[in-house]
Amino acid sequence: MIPRARALLCLVALAAAPVLADDEIFGGHIKYQYTHTDYRADDISAVFGDDPARDHALDLRLKAEDRRGPWDFAAHYELLALQGDTLAARRAIAAAGFPFTGTLSGLPDDRRRLFDLTHTVTDRDRRAVVHRLDRLSVGHGSTGQTLRFGRQAVSWGNGLVFQPFDFVNPFPPLAIDKDYKTGDDMLYGQWLVRERDDVQAILLPRRDPATRHVESDQSTYAVKFRMRFAGVDVDMLAARHFSENLAGAGVVKSIGGAVWRLDASVTDLDSGGRATSLVTNLDYSWIWGGKNVYGYIEYFRNGVGETDRANYPAPSAELSARIARGELFTLARDYAALGLQVELTPLFNLYTNLIANLNDGSKYFQLRGVYDWQQDVQLMAGLNLPSGDRGTEYGGVPVAGSSAFASTGKSVYVRGGYYF
Repeated sequence: MIPRARALLCLVALAAAPVLADDEIFGGHIKYQYTHTDYRADDISAVFGDDPARDHALDLRLKAEDRRGPWDFAAHYELLALQGDTLAARRAIAAAGFPFTGTLSGLPDDRRRLFDLTHTVTDRDRRAVVHRLDRLSVGHGSTGQTLRFGRQAVSWGNGLVFQPFDFVNPFPPLAIDKDYKTGDDMLYGQWLVRERDDVQAILLPRRDPATRHVESDQSTYAVKFRMRFAGVDVDMLAARHFSENLAGAGVVKSIGGAVWRLDASVTDLDSGGRATSLVTNLDYSWIWGGKNVYGYIEYFRNGVGETDRANYPAPSAELSARIARGELFTLARDYAALGLQVELTPLFNLYTNLIANLNDGSKYFQLRGVYDWQQDVQLMAGLNLPSGDRGTEYGGVPVAGSSAFASTGKSVYVRGGYYF
């Protein structure tokens, strides 16, 4: 067995041992997805790859968690695999000299993380497979306080689609699977101040991906205070994030049966000046035609986003850095999002989501149906429809040095998940 693989499995076994000896708490899931994507003839993925593109994705997660007295333990192993035309096209595009952000396959790696707990099984031609530990942590909690160290996930902020407060591995706004955020190696603490108020803090060291050394200007230190005052939840945030100072405030308030949220942050940019980001939303649940319905509307302002679509092919250094780090996934300054969930039957839900770029008029529409076929089996099918003129974000961004455009294409998919 490959040494790195042997080490990963040993760590899982060690973390799971106290669980199996006591409460035998063990679980996980296996998910498979098939995607069919159609491109336009001048999309770069069609120029360098097959059109339509047919892709397969596999996600296996094994998790073991336990709490013994004041101590808690968690270990999650995952195996992620991709195969198909899209990966082959990305390799051909990269071989032609066009740059990519992140890994070529899109699968996670640990170049920036404190611990290297990811091993690439294969990454060539039309296939990529990695296995890794996505959670590995130990924590201690007593009355009013908790400390936890290791690979874990923290979610801050009140956005439903966009998250200016959630700058550590946020979900992409177009993500359809939000069961688990990718974990990071950090020290996390929480302290109760009063019955409903608390302080949370993280110390997240990172490595420079070029030197592999832990550097303060690559790391994150953040503290968030939440309190409830006069029926309003208030958040106050301060952080040092990749050598930039960030401060923010958020509120959550019930209004006539709906819930209104607002998060706003100000960042002192390394290049000088300040960037103000904001998200605000309103969501509401009601009965319509005898069906349970949930809907939301959200506005997002990206403080480092571009206001001129001519800059999309070569965005600013501040925006490019955040896209490369996986903090932002959009190019423009202003966005609106609409969502609707209808429970057609107790086992079948229909979801629609629309994201609109308010600066260039392009849009991205998502429709999916989710059927809980059995207690542990979920089936999903959906479609993604980007629209807009050439030169817009969702209509296709011009590729520098080429007559082609970068576009996600129109896609349909089927997905099955088994939970155990």
